[in-house]
Amino acid sequence: MLSEIAHRLADKLMALPEAPGVYLFKDGSGRVLYVGKAVNLRARVRSYFHGEDATRPWLKEMVAQVADVEVLTTRSEKEALILECNLIKLHRPPFNIRFKDDKAYPFLKVTLNEPFPALVITRQPKDDGARYFGPYPDGRALRETVELLKRLFGIRTVTVANDRRKSGCPWRDTSKPLPRPCLEYHLHRCLGPCIGVVSPDDYRDAAKRLCEFLEGRTDEVLRQLERAMWDAADREEFERAAKLRDQIRAVQAVTERQAVHLPVPDDIDAYAFACEMGVGCVQMLLVRGGMLLGDQHFIVRVSDGQSTADILGAFIKQRYSAGVPVPKVVLLPVELDDAAVLAEWLSDKRGEPVTVRTATGGVLRDLLDIAERNACQVLREELLHAERERLSREWALRSLQTHLNLPALPRRIECYDISTTIGVETVSAMVVFVDGKPAKSEYRRFRIKGVWGIDPATGKPRPDDYAAMREVLTRRFRHYAEGDPKFTTLPDLLLVDGGKGQLAVAQQVVREFGLSVPVAALAKEQELLYVPHAATPIALPFHSPALHLLQRIRDETHRCALKFHRKRRAQRALRSLLDEVPGIGEVRKKALLQHFGSLDALMQASVDELAKVPHMNRAVAQRLWEFLHHPELARS
Repeated sequence: MLSEIAHRLADKLMALPEAPGVYLFKDGSGRVLYVGKAVNLRARVRSYFHGEDATRPWLKEMVAQVADVEVLTTRSEKEALILECNLIKLHRPPFNIRFKDDKAYPFLKVTLNEPFPALVITRQPKDDGARYFGPYPDGRALRETVELLKRLFGIRTVTVANDRRKSGCPWRDTSKPLPRPCLEYHLHRCLGPCIGVVSPDDYRDAAKRLCEFLEGRTDEVLRQLERAMWDAADREEFERAAKLRDQIRAVQAVTERQAVHLPVPDDIDAYAFACEMGVGCVQMLLVRGGMLLGDQHFIVRVSDGQSTADILGAFIKQRYSAGVPVPKVVLLPVELDDAAVLAEWLSDKRGEPVTVRTATGGVLRDLLDIAERNACQVLREELLHAERERLSREWALRSLQTHLNLPALPRRIECYDISTTIGVETVSAMVVFVDGKPAKSEYRRFRIKGVWGIDPATGKPRPDDYAAMREVLTRRFRHYAEGDPKFTTLPDLLLVDGGKGQLAVAQQVVREFGLSVPVAALAKEQELLYVPHAATPIALPFHSPALHLLQRIRDETHRCALKFHRKRRAQRALRSLLDEVPGIGEVRKKALLQHFGSLDALMQASVDELAKVPHMNRAVAQRLWEFLHHPELARS
């Protein structure tokens, strides 16, 4: 007899509309497993259960978990494609094709929606009127590119609100000039809009040239610069003309160094795909105005039954829905079933017709061949690197098992550390490594409640790290004993940051729960490893892979605990500051803390951004902004 879930699912399949739209497969807990689009929702969704698709291995695995299906109808397939892209971004379903670290790839943002545009590195592209370029797989190369762009165009740079680094332009309120410029101006890497030495029109022209340069339209940039240089010379503004001349030479030098000329007039993004052992590489070549300007590659995990068309179709949707510039031609090695609707969607984004096509001969076929050779080469390097890393981790785990005399290979290692400032906002982090790699979805954070002891020398209360460690380990294993799904797996090795005292605490807690989990403690000063029933600590060789693994785990745990502690401490300081602002009670305070999280982020917010926070209004936002930026006036 079919279960109640199966009956309900069967009823939904029968009632599906024959219309274009988007479908979402969900599991029993309501989690979205997969998002797809269709011209005919009824035919497409039913094919997963009864058609040829039902035999594809990765789809069989997904369908076995499906407990519900939700559909959203649209007026056209193009609308369905746009909605599909947005829902994939929102839900990040596990069975949709996802590229390695796709959420972590940075973009370059040019804030053309601001009076004085800035250049920003961000990982969260938004539909906010700014221009986005990327994504860029190599973060270091991107930062080097930003340094080059500053020298070429003099556009100010800022860091995002949640970035702790104190770098970038300090100019926040662009309606008020600063009394003196920052170091970037003196180093000739900024035009100095903050002190009024460049007109708004000239500065915006520079920002537009920067965007054209990032689009690969270097010829147009050079023409504009030359025209501006001669205009300045005609007006006898020789200093400005000389600066423009230097800019022209710099752009020419960069362009000549990295461009390869091709006999094609169009802007083209050419793609290729290579796959081996469940790992794939998407390679993209960037051609602008007949010049091959560069390439990018992206790694993807490939399931059985996924085709080149599946992978490239998903990649194109992800890439161009992020707001990156759309070329005139998207060149592919295979035909896509929905090429026409993709072309229509991309044409809307570009503002002029876009072609999605393949090539069987000529220079375009040569371009695809170059992309394919590069994809194969990158994939070989990726597989070799992955295998080398796997063997290195395996060696480290076996070495650790030998040194600690463990009954089994420590596939899962949990490490705990305490972070506090004289007992204030004491927290702990639980970091998990599986097979020698960080399993970040398994990380847990704890706020410690009772951590005070008595100093025997003074008789006064003092922070008690041992009590804090006892509390966090007790809570962790209590969750396990109660069957909490977040804590059901026991570690093969429990590691604590500290010496004999912390080791004794960990041993006692493990015994209290009747568990047989191996325990060790790693002391920072001399990197000594303390284990139960050993008269002296173990001093692992400096070059030991086991020691290097333990150090990585310990340092990662310390980083996570310290980050959480700093966040809690910053929120505490912000909470205290907000208490002084008239009109901000508990509800508004909580909303501001959730939205901004730190004083740095709050300080960077404009009045408009403050007013958009739930429960805030413009009058209170203005009062808060004045309190933050002019406290002497706000308190008077």
